[in-house]
Amino acid sequence: MNSKPKSFDELLIQETHIYLCRSVKWTAYLSVFLLVAIFLASMLQKNSLLTLQDLLVLQMPTLCIALFGLAGILYRQPEQHRMGLVLAYLLVLEVAWIYFVVGHYWLTSSYNLLGEYGSLATVDSVTDVLVFTFAISLYPVRRWLLVSVVPLLLVSLVTRLIEIPENPIFALTKFVCLLVIIITGQKVLLQWFRKAILRDAEKQQLLQQFKRMALIDGLTDLSNRRHFDEVLALEIKAAERTGDPLSMILLDVDFFKRLNDSLGHSDGDRCLVRLGEVLHGVASRPRDLAARYGGEEFAIILPDTDLSGARHIAEQIRYELKAAEIPHPDSTLGAYVTVSQGVCLWQPGLDADELLASADQLLYQSKAQGRDRCSTGVAKGEAAEDKVVSSYLS
Repeated sequence: MNSKPKSFDELLIQETHIYLCRSVKWTAYLSVFLLVAIFLASMLQKNSLLTLQDLLVLQMPTLCIALFGLAGILYRQPEQHRMGLVLAYLLVLEVAWIYFVVGHYWLTSSYNLLGEYGSLATVDSVTDVLVFTFAISLYPVRRWLLVSVVPLLLVSLVTRLIEIPENPIFALTKFVCLLVIIITGQKVLLQWFRKAILRDAEKQQLLQQFKRMALIDGLTDLSNRRHFDEVLALEIKAAERTGDPLSMILLDVDFFKRLNDSLGHSDGDRCLVRLGEVLHGVASRPRDLAARYGGEEFAIILPDTDLSGARHIAEQIRYELKAAEIPHPDSTLGAYVTVSQGVCLWQPGLDADELLASADQLLYQSKAQGRDRCSTGVAKGEAAEDKVVSSYLS
């Protein structure tokens, strides 16, 4: 209920990590597809002197790394893998591709297997596909994008300069233009990416605010009645299932109307806020729930707590409230605010309404016997009467 929504920076890191992990999958798929296409093209080429062994030696490192990516170790549970590990995988895959491209170019150009400029065409085609593949895969992290893209562009540049040394201007122009296009595209995509995450962060914050408005009392910062009723129903089901005890305290500020009349509503609100702080501090276990039930009436759910334990909590509330010394100039019980309490133990077979009715009867008993006290009892059905033990808390 009180979980804090993630900030924009936290969401940016999380979504970047998830995107990179997913990039592993489709980059690996594309690598396998490209390797198969190159293999078939080489095998179906007439008069090809490039042997099966040559192709396997060139393709095997890339194929093994791609298949490792497809195994799902890195992308199925992205939260379990560091971003650096994912980036390292993508860069290792790129190194394997560079090995293949350079090796394929060296073999085909050495034996002139593909004719004039045939080796260059192969290098250009493969590197262009790889450049845009890794650019899309790594665009959320610019420095890694450049680390992956620049080596591929350099491979293409060098091979073009080797093949066509008399025309270096075109090779350099292509290198610069592709680099500028990729950097510009990365900026645009990153802006869209960040805007989408920003909208998501704002949406989560709004949802958190709406959830808080639906579950939290705006004045005291305790749970409201709606949330109290929901949790009480769940705790009753849990107690029925496990057999653990379940207790509840219903309490009311003594002579609260007189306090409002004598000091004003602003002081009355401050009294309720201070009482809410006391109850929040007392109901400190993870499953304990303190709520403003209505007006000056409050309630506490105490799972896994028997009647004696709940009575101890009621005594602690009275002690903490006495130490808080909230002024009440018009109380017949003293100079400070006091509360009357009904402490009730749930019994199997009873629903939330019956437990609340029993606690309310015990609270009324405390008021009838002089206030500033608690009445303890075991909840009964509507047809039975509560056995009440009333005592003054000293």
